[in-house]
Amino acid sequence: MKRFFKLLTSKLALAAFFFILQAAIIVFLILSIMSFNSTVSFWVTLCLQILSVLVCIYIINRDDKSDYKLAWVVPILLFPIFGGFLYLTMGRQSVNRKLKKKMKKIDEETEAALRQTVENAGSRELKPTNAKISRYIINQSNFPLYDKTQTTYYPLGENMADAMVEELEKAEKYIFIEFFIIAKGVFLQRVLDVLKRKAEQGLEIRIIYDDVGCVGKISNKKIREIRNAGIKIHAFNKLRASVNANNRDHRKIVVIDGVTAFTGGLNIADEYINVTHPYGHWKDTGMKFTGPAAWSFTVMFLRFWQILAGIEPDPYKFVPDSREHDSSDDGYVQPLCSGPDTRTQLIKNSFLHIINKAQQYVYINTPYLILDDETVTALSLAAKSGIDVRITMPHIPDKKLIFTMSRSFYVPLLKAGVKIYEYTPGFVHAKSVVSDDHTAYIGSCNFDYRSFFLHYEVGAVLYDTPSIEDMKNDYLETITKCHSVSYKEATDVRIFTKIGRALLRLFAPML
Repeated sequence: MKRFFKLLTSKLALAAFFFILQAAIIVFLILSIMSFNSTVSFWVTLCLQILSVLVCIYIINRDDKSDYKLAWVVPILLFPIFGGFLYLTMGRQSVNRKLKKKMKKIDEETEAALRQTVENAGSRELKPTNAKISRYIINQSNFPLYDKTQTTYYPLGENMADAMVEELEKAEKYIFIEFFIIAKGVFLQRVLDVLKRKAEQGLEIRIIYDDVGCVGKISNKKIREIRNAGIKIHAFNKLRASVNANNRDHRKIVVIDGVTAFTGGLNIADEYINVTHPYGHWKDTGMKFTGPAAWSFTVMFLRFWQILAGIEPDPYKFVPDSREHDSSDDGYVQPLCSGPDTRTQLIKNSFLHIINKAQQYVYINTPYLILDDETVTALSLAAKSGIDVRITMPHIPDKKLIFTMSRSFYVPLLKAGVKIYEYTPGFVHAKSVVSDDHTAYIGSCNFDYRSFFLHYEVGAVLYDTPSIEDMKNDYLETITKCHSVSYKEATDVRIFTKIGRALLRLFAPML
């Protein structure tokens, strides 16, 4: 009973209640007006239909993906009373103009600090296909290409967690942490034990967490405990009744002194390191960057911190000391991030570049597979061209509705020759792409609409780093534990399942 009461009084429940209350009041007022007489009802209905058409025209003329537009046009026309209201509160892909303007100003002020670290970074002898990807990222953003950076790949979440705690212990100046989920448990306590000691030593400790991602996972009491320890902490996009809940901070970043950084699929919660097993064995991956490339992750974090804390940007305060690394065979690293504050889907388009330039293979890990037509076409064309395209998915889902929707995308991909595997021991949460032994991506971005268009994501593209071979070998070892899904298996389902998948596909960009 206590647990049920706690759920009812949670931030998510309260926000949902007030959202539903707003919608109910609007519907009640409209129905009340319509109930006066048939004439009034006729004109109200006509006005609502005209409004719905106008909203649809607005959506169609926006610079959004066509399938995303269609997913909203259909419900608005079917339910004109509250379809437009739902779109205004949940359907907008971009952030408000005020925040976008603020982000642009911060970007301009931090761009010089980013470029400062690569003025003397050395040669840029990339393969032609990799050079094309790198140029695209540079032309569309302010994220430089780095050499002299060592990369270390972690095939499991617990491996990355151990390395992360070890590096936190070495911190001398500052620690920045940003995660979608920070949940009370063994993992969080290990991290906090180190952070509290470092805060006592006078280090600058800052944490960003996503408010929706942490609902029900960390209490206000725990947040106060963190603040009382001298650690600065802010929630991203605080949950409110009228919040645009689509735009979440799904990034995973840890930075130590500007010279060491981590990213990957890992969140700070016990299931990610297999302390608990709600969905069988949890397969996650991550990477450590030691060297100049860590500075890009530092700037990414500071960009959000300046917005949340309402302070003036001062990136030069955190510029790391110059440290030499044995980098003769380290290859090149290009950290990047994306989000709804820009119309350029930087990470998604980088994926497309990797897929389109592949000559031998493309290996993909993703927990969700909800694709736009452009990505389906790229994967299909690659497979039809003789490229070995493989996608690894979970076999035990964490969200059954999303998993059902993901499986609906199996059919066209399998028909084109893409190989799809499901990880039978449990849940794959890794987000990575490996291609042709010399190009890879690792980070927080899933192969789905939310990551591509609605969430803030982060990661790094790797060129000719030794860690690419580690990623490839881990992928090949992982599929030995997977079930290979056949085209017959994907299509041999009950008629109700087919109908359900078809309906879900229609609304895929909304979920």
